Amino acid sequence: MALDMSTFIPATPFGILELLDRYDVSTKGKHTVVIGRSHIVGRPMSILMGRKGFPGNSTVTLTHSHTKNITQITSQADIIISALGVPNFLKAEMVKDDAVIIDVGITRSSG
Repeated sequence: MALDMSTFIPATPFGILELLDRYDVSTKGKHTVVIGRSHIVGRPMSILMGRKGFPGNSTVTLTHSHTKNITQITSQADIIISALGVPNFLKAEMVKDDAVIIDVGITRSSG
Protein backbone atom coordinates (compact mmCIF):
# COMPACT_ATOMS: atom_id res chain seq x y z
CA MET A 1 0.00 0.00 0.00
CA ALA A 2 2.73 2.46 0.97
CA LEU A 3 4.40 1.85 -2.40
CA ASP A 4 1.10 2.34 -4.26
CA MET A 5 1.20 -1.25 -5.47
CA SER A 6 -1.78 -3.55 -5.80
CA THR A 7 -2.46 -5.22 -2.45
CA PHE A 8 -5.28 -6.38 -0.22
CA ILE A 9 -6.84 -3.94 2.22
CA PRO A 10 -7.13 -5.23 5.81
CA ALA A 11 -10.73 -5.90 6.89
CA THR A 12 -11.18 -3.04 9.37
CA PRO A 13 -9.79 -0.31 7.08
CA PHE A 14 -11.93 -1.73 4.26
CA GLY A 15 -14.98 -1.49 6.53
CA ILE A 16 -14.14 2.14 7.37
CA LEU A 17 -13.89 2.95 3.66
CA GLU A 18 -17.29 1.31 3.15
CA LEU A 19 -18.81 3.41 5.96
CA LEU A 20 -17.46 6.60 4.42
CA ASP A 21 -18.80 5.60 1.02
CA ARG A 22 -22.24 4.40 2.16
CA TYR A 23 -22.86 7.47 4.32
CA ASP A 24 -21.50 9.72 1.55
CA VAL A 25 -18.93 11.36 3.82
CA SER A 26 -16.91 13.82 1.77
CA THR A 27 -13.18 13.28 2.26
CA LYS A 28 -11.72 15.47 -0.49
CA GLY A 29 -9.73 18.33 1.01
CA LYS A 30 -10.72 17.35 4.55
CA HIS A 31 -8.34 17.07 7.49
CA THR A 32 -8.39 13.50 8.76
CA VAL A 33 -6.76 12.60 12.07
CA VAL A 34 -6.02 8.93 12.65
CA ILE A 35 -5.43 8.03 16.30
CA GLY A 36 -3.39 4.83 16.50
CA ARG A 37 -0.43 3.60 14.48
CA SER A 38 -0.98 -0.15 14.32
CA HIS A 39 -0.04 -2.08 11.19
CA ILE A 40 -3.61 -3.42 10.96
CA VAL A 41 -5.68 -0.20 11.18
CA GLY A 42 -3.87 3.07 11.93
CA ARG A 43 -1.09 3.08 9.36
CA PRO A 44 -3.20 1.59 6.55
CA MET A 45 -5.96 4.16 7.20
CA SER A 46 -3.50 7.04 7.06
CA ILE A 47 -2.30 5.80 3.66
CA LEU A 48 -5.81 5.13 2.33
CA MET A 49 -7.19 8.50 3.39
CA GLY A 50 -4.29 10.31 1.72
CA ARG A 51 -4.51 8.44 -1.60
CA LYS A 52 -6.03 9.85 -4.77
CA GLY A 53 -9.71 9.06 -5.26
CA PHE A 54 -12.66 8.48 -2.96
CA PRO A 55 -12.48 7.90 -0.11
CA GLY A 56 -9.21 9.76 0.00
CA ASN A 57 -7.76 13.08 -1.13
CA SER A 58 -7.62 14.00 2.54
CA THR A 59 -4.82 15.69 4.46
CA VAL A 60 -3.87 13.14 7.09
CA THR A 61 -2.30 13.49 10.51
CA LEU A 62 -1.29 10.21 12.17
CA THR A 63 -1.30 10.45 15.98
CA HIS A 64 -0.99 8.09 18.93
CA SER A 65 -1.22 8.07 22.72
CA HIS A 66 2.13 9.89 23.08
CA THR A 67 1.39 12.69 20.57
CA LYS A 68 1.94 16.09 22.15
CA ASN A 69 -0.89 18.61 21.77
CA ILE A 70 -3.26 15.90 20.53
CA THR A 71 -6.30 17.94 21.64
CA GLN A 72 -5.16 20.82 19.43
CA ILE A 73 -4.74 18.42 16.49
CA THR A 74 -8.03 16.57 16.89
CA SER A 75 -10.01 19.78 17.46
CA GLN A 76 -9.04 20.88 13.94
CA ALA A 77 -10.04 17.57 12.30
CA ASP A 78 -12.97 17.15 9.96
CA ILE A 79 -12.74 13.35 10.29
CA ILE A 80 -11.33 11.42 13.25
CA ILE A 81 -10.61 7.71 13.00
CA SER A 82 -9.82 6.37 16.45
CA ALA A 83 -8.13 2.98 16.52
CA LEU A 84 -6.20 3.27 19.74
CA GLY A 85 -7.64 0.62 22.02
CA VAL A 86 -7.62 2.91 25.04
CA PRO A 87 -11.13 3.35 26.45
CA ASN A 88 -12.44 6.92 26.69
CA PHE A 89 -9.28 8.40 25.16
CA LEU A 90 -11.14 10.77 22.81
CA LYS A 91 -13.16 13.32 24.79
CA ALA A 92 -15.89 15.73 23.62
CA GLU A 93 -13.64 18.75 24.13
CA MET A 94 -11.17 17.22 21.65
CA VAL A 95 -13.70 17.31 18.79
CA LYS A 96 -15.12 20.25 16.84
CA ASP A 97 -18.79 20.51 15.92
CA ASP A 98 -19.81 18.58 12.77
CA ALA A 99 -16.71 16.37 12.80
CA VAL A 100 -17.16 12.77 11.68
CA ILE A 101 -15.87 10.27 14.22
CA ILE A 102 -15.24 6.60 13.52
CA ASP A 103 -14.13 4.58 16.53
CA VAL A 104 -12.76 1.13 15.84
CA GLY A 105 -10.63 0.73 18.94
CA ILE A 106 -10.97 -2.57 20.78
CA THR A 107 -10.23 -3.02 24.46
CA ARG A 108 -10.32 -6.30 26.32
CA SER A 109 -12.06 -6.20 29.66
CA SER A 110 -12.25 -8.72 32.47
CA GLY A 111 -16.01 -8.13 33.00
